[in-house]
Amino acid sequence: MTKKAGNTTPPNQRPKLARPKVRQRPLLSLPQVIVLIAVIGALVIALDLNRRAQSGRQVTITEETVREQVDLELTRQVQLQVTVDYVQSEDFIADYARDEAGQLLPGERRIVPLIPEATPLPTIAPLPTPDPAYAARPWQAWWRLLTDAPMPTRE
Repeated sequence: MTKKAGNTTPPNQRPKLARPKVRQRPLLSLPQVIVLIAVIGALVIALDLNRRAQSGRQVTITEETVREQVDLELTRQVQLQVTVDYVQSEDFIADYARDEAGQLLPGERRIVPLIPEATPLPTIAPLPTPDPAYAARPWQAWWRLLTDAPMPTRE
């Protein structure tokens, strides 16, 4: 083995060669970051506006339903007020006395119509229809139950 004259340091202690430092490029440039933030912001704003629009539609539907119910209850209130006015009037008392209590005003006569009853006609009992299962043989009954087809005939 011959040694080289210029190499006096052991192999594991040799100085490392300096590599030129390569500057790593960032993943996104500044304009790309700004555009990305703007897109994300626009997406958030669009989603929020959509949520608000849906909420507004739901409020409108609920408002229409409540208005219909209020109109219905106002109509019912008017009907009930008319009924209360009638019940507190003298006409109601007179109608109740005549129709329900059977009372009459002086000088009135009670007329009760009698409806003559017609003599009922005797009802004729219909003849019972014969059941073909009673006259059938066992194999015919089974045939009918299992196939729902007409009975085979000989020709």
